[in-house]
Amino acid sequence: MDVQQLFKSLRKEAECPLCLETVKDPKTLPCLHSFCLVCLDKHANYARRQLQTAIKCPVCQASFQIPQEDTFGGLPASFHLNRLVDLLALTDGGSESQQCGSCEENNIATHYCFECQSFLCTTCYKAHQRFKATRGHKNISVDNLQADDVEKLIRRPVMCSEQYHQDQPLEYYCKDCNVCSCIKCSVVSHNHHTMVDMQKAADEQKMQIDEALKKVKAEVVIFENEMKNQTELMNKNKTQISAAREKMNETVDDCIRLLTEHKASMNAKFDEINQAHQKAHATHLENFQLAVAQLKSSLEQGENILERNINAEILQTKPVIIGRCEDLLNAKKPEIYKPPRVHYAVEQKLDISNRVVVSHTDPSSTLVELWQEKVEEQNETYFTIITRDSEERPCYNEDDYIKCDIRTLTGDSFETVHLKIEDNEDGSYIVEYTPPHTGLYEVKVEVNGQPLNGSPWSVQVIPHQYQLKFSFGSNGSGPGQFDGPYDIAVDKETGIVAVSDYGNKIIQLFGTNGKYLREIGLRASCCSLDFTKSGQIIAVTPGDVHKISLFSKEGQFVKHIDNEHLKFPFHISTDDEEFQTICDLGNNEVIVIAPDSTEPFTRITASEHDRSVMCAIWHEETHRYFVSDSKADLVKVFDEEGNFMYEIGHGRLLNPFGLAIDKFNNLIVCDAGNQRLKVFTTEGDFLSETVQCFHTPRFIAVSKKGEVLVTDYEKNCIFLFQ
Repeated sequence: MDVQQLFKSLRKEAECPLCLETVKDPKTLPCLHSFCLVCLDKHANYARRQLQTAIKCPVCQASFQIPQEDTFGGLPASFHLNRLVDLLALTDGGSESQQCGSCEENNIATHYCFECQSFLCTTCYKAHQRFKATRGHKNISVDNLQADDVEKLIRRPVMCSEQYHQDQPLEYYCKDCNVCSCIKCSVVSHNHHTMVDMQKAADEQKMQIDEALKKVKAEVVIFENEMKNQTELMNKNKTQISAAREKMNETVDDCIRLLTEHKASMNAKFDEINQAHQKAHATHLENFQLAVAQLKSSLEQGENILERNINAEILQTKPVIIGRCEDLLNAKKPEIYKPPRVHYAVEQKLDISNRVVVSHTDPSSTLVELWQEKVEEQNETYFTIITRDSEERPCYNEDDYIKCDIRTLTGDSFETVHLKIEDNEDGSYIVEYTPPHTGLYEVKVEVNGQPLNGSPWSVQVIPHQYQLKFSFGSNGSGPGQFDGPYDIAVDKETGIVAVSDYGNKIIQLFGTNGKYLREIGLRASCCSLDFTKSGQIIAVTPGDVHKISLFSKEGQFVKHIDNEHLKFPFHISTDDEEFQTICDLGNNEVIVIAPDSTEPFTRITASEHDRSVMCAIWHEETHRYFVSDSKADLVKVFDEEGNFMYEIGHGRLLNPFGLAIDKFNNLIVCDAGNQRLKVFTTEGDFLSETVQCFHTPRFIAVSKKGEVLVTDYEKNCIFLFQ
């Protein structure tokens, strides 16, 4: 490099960033940037006037406390800049130029001796050349400096600053005092201290500095990567904003288009209505005009006859005039057209979320936990949405918009399932839903208008599976023992369970926990019973002259109900309206009797087989009768007028007995021949069955809580399923 260019570069390097001149008395801040001491003090004074207690480095903006003193003179001097200043002084030629280090006349240095490591003025240089001891030393002229010479001058040894030691270079480092010293200082001032060669000490500390710089360099890489990531995130954010803006524009444009089409359609409808009204108005107006014309014409003719006042004409035309007037007056008068009122009914206003959500939540990182691919119908089901940011850390924003849709295809339309979303205000949202029936459901989850990864999901809703909870009862005649338990019923209000104990000719009452309460004595065996709406017990006792008996809540006999239409009543059930549905084996039909009546309300011919109709129940929700035909191995379904509709259980039932509708609105059948319970939809689709735990299941009752109780005639016990 050209020496002039080199000096220009060095002068730029030695420039104070504040005053932009060659630095004077350079002081170095802790951030390693150096400035003129005067410039730093001015900078601090300005900050003090602004009532600030710290200054920022003009280069890197690092903040430092202003010293309590009036100056930054306590900061360390910059070794490198001081050496550059000394070197640059060689070319300045001013009062501050480098002075001779050999004489005491402060002459300007013109040469430098590398052997003596000293600047020399012209006089000293000549003397230096005359002495035999120094004549062969390597010298350079300041006026003829080369680039290599400048580099050597920069790297020249540092001389000791102690008095009388100025001719001694610093060659040692005192580890005790942490200072560099010359050989004289090491003897005088650092005797018995740990002294090492300055080069060795510098190499050791250079390694420490290098390690520290490596860490800084690694931190720089980290920050640069973070800056890159932030830039990428901002670019992604810009794309997201553009996408959100585009979505908003598309949504609004679609709404505008739909509203414009709706407006045109409604205007056309209004025009059509107006035209129809105008047409009707014109027709009625024509009728009025015709009637008025006829009235005026007859009036004019009559007035003319009266005005002419000719007796013969009056007498001759009188019958005609009177007749015409009567005809016109008795004629049907035109009706005033009263146009119907026209309204514009708004069923649903425009549903647009009027907000822009600004959130760190990243839908692509958001999770769904506690997810179940299979759930039971009518069971409360939960799953949790965990909102997370792009770094997959949980985050919460109260403005996040969580949307969830659960629906299933029913027939030709989608049925939406009601759900509830609970915000825990910690980034977790609990979604609760109850699938109403079996089938395949679709679950869609969106966060801030964006679907989650994998959404929509599928959920298979399976039939409810009844689990045996416990059984109670045993063979015998004591309290809580049975000799052929037959029918069973549950009071929906009190939860009391009534069991017809056929062999013991009693009715036993229990709590739903199986605890024995009391019994009702009978004169004959009871084959069927039920609770009325008021809590009384109605019972069928075929051996007691085929009568129906009524007992109070306390078990006291109330009365016999005679009905000449019944021949052999076998099973009875009541509904909320107090209608009695009775299986009459004698007539081989089902007879429905209204409250306070003995006349059949409905008669259903339920089977072709004699003594085959075992049980009949009414289902209010479907308005249907379900009847078990034990010999046809079917359950038959009839409408409320008793018309046959369809059959249930082809190939699945053997000697069906008792029937009940559970809390899921499914039909439960006592499949006595197969010794188990079977569950169907009310439309006849098979859903599930219990494990084989029965011997001869007879009849069923369902409690208010949905528990299913079943009598087993041979095992003399009651099974309770949950």
